[in-house]
Amino acid sequence: MTNAHNPALILLDCQRDRVEGPDGRIDADNHAAMTRIEALLRRARADGWSICHCQHAITDGARADRTPVPALRPLTREPVFVRRGLSAFSDSYFHQFMARNTGRDCLLVGFSAPFSILATLFDAQTRDIPLTLVPEAVGALAVAPRDVAETRALAFDLAGRLAPSLSLDAIDRQWPRLAETAG
Repeated sequence: MTNAHNPALILLDCQRDRVEGPDGRIDADNHAAMTRIEALLRRARADGWSICHCQHAITDGARADRTPVPALRPLTREPVFVRRGLSAFSDSYFHQFMARNTGRDCLLVGFSAPFSILATLFDAQTRDIPLTLVPEAVGALAVAPRDVAETRALAFDLAGRLAPSLSLDAIDRQWPRLAETAG
């Protein structure tokens, strides 16, 4: 059961084709982001946070492997929104998730930083819906001629103008783990 004082966690584009490069390998920065997302997801599940997954639909001409990253697969009780547009808000049911979480901090993590992450932050801003980015838990694929690090830096420069961000350490301070508060 979710606790109204806990944040909501939104996992955006945690799909294989958003994590693996064209060669099928996972860049070191993306591997680190994936590990951090996995740890945050485990913690969110253990502490009863509201969790949703938002995935980009397979469309004509798209890479076929849109399966979730194995460590980040949704549980049956966690809603999954499959959208055709870049923004999570392009799925009409995503609005319902956000409405159920009004007044709660909503943390955004995932992949596709220069595209879906920015589009979702922009849409949230235009709708006056607060979203908070967790930069340490966001990955990106390289967008030529830039490498992954440059792509992330460009995305975060713009993201910082659209929405607040929180570090993983700040999340731990703001929402102590249940195991720490129980004793």
